[in-house]
Amino acid sequence: MTHIIGSEPKGWGGLSMDILLEIVKELNPIDRGAVGRVCHSWRKACRDSSVWRMVDLRSLRPNSVWVDTSLRLSQALRSTQIHGHVNVRCIILHPHLHVKDEHLDLIARGCPRLKRLVVPRWEVVSKNGMCNAMKNCRDLESMTVPGNTCSLRLMKTMSVSCKSFSELKIIGRFPRRFGMTAAMYLPGLKVLSLRCCRTSMVAIEMILGSMDHLEVLNLSHALVQLEVGSEVMPLAKGFEEMAGNFVLEKASSMLSSFWYCENYASCGGCRRMTDGRLRHENGFWWHDEVVSLNLGKEAHGDEEEEEEEDEKEEGEDEDEDDDDDDDDDDQDDDDGNFDDDNYFDYDDQDYYYYDDDDDDDDDDDT
Repeated sequence: MTHIIGSEPKGWGGLSMDILLEIVKELNPIDRGAVGRVCHSWRKACRDSSVWRMVDLRSLRPNSVWVDTSLRLSQALRSTQIHGHVNVRCIILHPHLHVKDEHLDLIARGCPRLKRLVVPRWEVVSKNGMCNAMKNCRDLESMTVPGNTCSLRLMKTMSVSCKSFSELKIIGRFPRRFGMTAAMYLPGLKVLSLRCCRTSMVAIEMILGSMDHLEVLNLSHALVQLEVGSEVMPLAKGFEEMAGNFVLEKASSMLSSFWYCENYASCGGCRRMTDGRLRHENGFWWHDEVVSLNLGKEAHGDEEEEEEEDEKEEGEDEDEDDDDDDDDDDQDDDDGNFDDDNYFDYDDQDYYYYDDDDDDDDDDDT
């Protein structure tokens, strides 16, 4: 058999560095550390700073919210700390990942130059864990967090430690007390997204009246409460009232970019909010009209197909679900202890979120 020099395939080790970098970027931190053992060129690609600029951990999400992901998440963050360290600028977590104090500590200490943090759920994290993490994230500029767990102490810590902080996205709800706290301790905020949030007209008015540097406000698909005890409604409907019209005029005049849904009756997102059908799986938390906050499609998943399936199910079950919602509302009213602001449908399970604002007030008094 004749042997021709140079005819053998180079194999995986012969791929160009550009291709290797694109491959490595698609891997989670645990797998990145493993493929670095393949050969010298793969190890070089895994250590390239560009690979670690954004660490997207959405691919670690389990199929069920009940699966404990604590150990796997810790492994991924330790790998990020070892290989990425000062190169990491953005970390994205998934709502199904059970984020605890130890995970935030790994992020804060292992990524000292972190500029953006996306944590859709962190109600298991203690107030001390949140504050300690923010003390170490001094370069933090942007954060995505659930509004029901943002405490007064956290806002105070951020105002002192995160001097460059300018972007905030809230998931779930933005109550009046949070509006007061944010206006007081984050006056330099430039971008605020309350996309798909439940809030109040008073909270929006506080933001517009106190944040002189605010340039961008996203209220797409938001539901608003006009006064204490009143029902929530699509924001555009609230703007039809006198108080709401004043807020609309003020927002339109002072902001460079302002989003809200004018045609809420024909808006799929607003219908989902009104019907209580909005879920993390529908991608509402990673999409945003603000370009700097938009995360695009979910890693290793086709969000558009999921939305089409959900819309099809909505059309088939609309009448039945409306009747069920009416029955549920009547039952909640009879109980007299249902906090509508603390609830939303998550993975077909009913979750009640703990609001720690009252505890914060007690802590501050002491």
